[in-house]
This record gives sequence, C-alpha cells and structure tokens, in this order.
Amino acid sequence: MLIRGADSAIDLPSTLTEEEKWHYDLFGYLVLRQVVSPAEVEQMLEIASRWFANPETVPEPVNVTQDEYSGVLNNVQYGDRIFERLSLNEKVMRIVMGLMWNRPRLFNFALVMQKQRPIPEGEKERLHRDTSGFEFPDGFRNPHNDYQAGNGQIYSNYVNTAITLVDVPQDNGFMCIPGTHKSQVKLPSTLDIDNEWAPAITFELKAGDCLIFSPRLMHGPKFWKVDYPRRVVFNRYQFSFYFNENYNLPIETHRHCISDDQYELESVQRSEKGFAKRILEKIDKGEELC
Repeated sequence: MLIRGADSAIDLPSTLTEEEKWHYDLFGYLVLRQVVSPAEVEQMLEIASRWFANPETVPEPVNVTQDEYSGVLNNVQYGDRIFERLSLNEKVMRIVMGLMWNRPRLFNFALVMQKQRPIPEGEKERLHRDTSGFEFPDGFRNPHNDYQAGNGQIYSNYVNTAITLVDVPQDNGFMCIPGTHKSQVKLPSTLDIDNEWAPAITFELKAGDCLIFSPRLMHGPKFWKVDYPRRVVFNRYQFSFYFNENYNLPIETHRHCISDDQYELESVQRSEKGFAKRILEKIDKGEELC
C-alpha cells in the first residue's frame, strides 16, 4: 500500500493477517490470548493493590481517583517500568501498527478497577461511542475517531487496547455491539443493550488476555458480578502522523521514569518510529514477538 505525500511515497506492508483484517473490519475488535505472563500479571496486581490501598504513596506523576466501587490509576507507566511493557507489547503492537499504518502514538494509559456493587432495580448498563470531547452531528465523521477500509487495507486512527489482569467471566466486563464502528446512524434511544436488533455481547477472558477494539464501537462496561475486583489496563493510541489528542504525554518533567521506546511511543512523530521498525524486522525474519 502507498501513502503519498507532497514529495514522497511510503510503502506500508500490513502487519495484519488477512483473517485479522476481515474480522476487525466486520466486528470492530480482535482478541489476543495470553500476551502477558502470569508472573507479570501478579506483579502488576500487587503494585496496583498497594497504590489503591495507600494513595498517599503513589509516586508522581501517577494519580489515583477512586470511590467505594471503582478507581482509576492514570500514568502508571511512569510509576513502574513493568506497566510500560503493556503499551509496548510486541504482540499487541503488531495489531495496533496494522490498524494505523505503523505510526501509533500512545496518548492515554490507565489502570481501571471496578467492584461488585448493589444494582438499583431498573438500572441498566449504558453504551457509548468515544467522541474525543466533541459530539459531531449526524452525517459528519469525527476526524479524531475515524475508521476506513479499502483496497485490502484498514485505517483506524484511534485504537483502544484492554489487557485484563484478572479472569473475566462471560456477562461481565467489556461489552460492545459488534460492527457499530462502521455505523453512520445514531443508536436509537429506544434500543438498550439487550435489544433483539443488535444485542451487546461480552467476552470470556483470562488474566493476560488483550482485547483490541475501535472506540467507534458502541461499547461500555457490564455490571461486575464477581466477588473480586475487575482490573484492566487501557491503552489508547492515535495516528502519530497527525494527532495529538492529549498534550499531557509525554510528561517531560518525569522523562527519566520511562524508557526511550516509551518516550518515542508517547511523542507525536511524522516518521515511522524506531520500535515499529524493529517489530517489522522481526516479522520479516520470522522471529517470535514478545
């Protein structure tokens, strides 16, 4: 595939298989199994539990917000290097690169906790589509959250990855209505997640699994019905060539807390990034990604 600029043409062979392209284009998501080892999962759970229990000990620039039933740790990649391995995970990045022409930029990193809570009668889960802070009217495409496919290639300039640190039973955790990443018609207010026209689905996941999805999907969290907390790490990427969705990353005053690869991943950059080139070289040589 060629992307032509004013004075150049860049050859971009896709890192996606034909089956992955077909599945993502049809449904708007892909599931990768066991991209993180059990030992790393346990280490991240221990750190997250300690930070949620003792927010006064959380190192800057990590910040924590929580209430009785939920919590979020933002910028955890700056608090411990083990977390940045999630945003740079080669198995995950192969897919992300394939969806945004080898030029991903990480603009948000958050570890989310969700606890079981009493559900008031009549309360239902809600679905949403990410808007980047501005709701475009019907008939207009959001340039910050767009999806296109053509000539056997995919362009998704906004991609979410969700790596679960705990087992997620069916009917819990992330839910979505497959295929809605391509819909140009607003979800009717008369339809809820259980509608017979396009019902929402959930995913049975094991700790260490990764769900990659288009934020144009109608999606949201199911009520958590398990007696241990849900803990999942969300990484949000955009096409580095054009977009700077979040000016907070990289955090220059804490540059020393992250690796050179992580710094490059968080930076807006028009050219292909170094870590992406190394992944492409590994793929070309048939080497295993880690």
